Amino acid sequence: MPHSFRRGARLLLPVMCATLALAACGDQPVESLRQPAAAAPSHTLQAFKCVASRSAVSCSPESSLNGRGTVIGNQNTNIKLTSSNVSYDAGTEIFSFDVTVQNLLNESIGTPDGTTAATNGIRVFFNSGPTVTQGSGEVTVANADGVDAFTGSNQPFFRYSEILDKDEVSQPHTWQLTVPASATQFTFTLFVDTDVQYKLVINEVMANPANYNSNPDVTGEWFEVYNAGSLKVDMQNLVIADSAPAGRQPYHKIGTSLVVQPGAYVVLGRNTDTANNGGVPVDYAYGPTLALANSFDAVKVARVVGTDTLTLDRTQYASAATSAADGIARELKNPALDNSNMDGSNWASALVTAVYGPGGRGTPKAQNSTYTP
Repeated sequence: MPHSFRRGARLLLPVMCATLALAACGDQPVESLRQPAAAAPSHTLQAFKCVASRSAVSCSPESSLNGRGTVIGNQNTNIKLTSSNVSYDAGTEIFSFDVTVQNLLNESIGTPDGTTAATNGIRVFFNSGPTVTQGSGEVTVANADGVDAFTGSNQPFFRYSEILDKDEVSQPHTWQLTVPASATQFTFTLFVDTDVQYKLVINEVMANPANYNSNPDVTGEWFEVYNAGSLKVDMQNLVIADSAPAGRQPYHKIGTSLVVQPGAYVVLGRNTDTANNGGVPVDYAYGPTLALANSFDAVKVARVVGTDTLTLDRTQYASAATSAADGIARELKNPALDNSNMDGSNWASALVTAVYGPGGRGTPKAQNSTYTP
């Protein structure tokens, strides 16, 4: 199948979002935020504090969380919620407004694989509040789509059952809160929880290492993965495999943390010992569970979600002369290209100037020598 960044996997996207003021915020952004420090999971970096009045909402960073985890939820960077059609019915005490979700990430959200909608969709949780800050009385969520445990028990949420690619905006969803007339201002914080694809690309493959020892295939095979997304990805618990004449080999589960930063590379190989693997800087050793043939073979990265195996990326080759030349890595010319066929024109053999170790040609953990913008 053609290479597509719409293939992906489950990733929690916690985002703390805005406060709203009664009878305010018409057609204005609801600031996108992360979780407050008191309740933040380890993968959250930043807390924001929001102050709302009848005419404006102002949000600013409150504290750093010691640089833990992935930065997600920057205002107007990754996720944005926007309110419109704000109204208040004094008779029913219903405060009503429409909210849209916009995805500003490179990754698609609301999907585990870029094609199938996530079971839970995109859920916007109330983490704290609504809390009255001016006036008196109690504000409650009137028409939540459900309640669930996110950072606490029985937290109401609104659901958006959509797949949103980069810059796409959801359909508006009407939120209703019960607000007594005695309450003139209130605040609340929100988290967004959704499936987010992984934009991992198999970017370089060494199927037939140079003859630096008596059996280089046992120690020197490797492949490189590039993160073309906005978010860092920990590949721990993802699975990898190659093919065999009778079909795919058993999956190998990545058993330790293997973080790929956005725009960065990791190398997976048979052996991490550079003195014994031809000088390759291998970040993760999969041992003998993958054995790349010098003829037809394939490399696959996937994730198990429930009983399903979701392919994140896959490439294959059939020509030994093209994709398994002795000691020459095969390089993808640009990570945005269809990489499904290593024998094809989107791939090229590493240049003679791209040398690592004792004679191997390739660019492990670096931009490919044949990179074409």
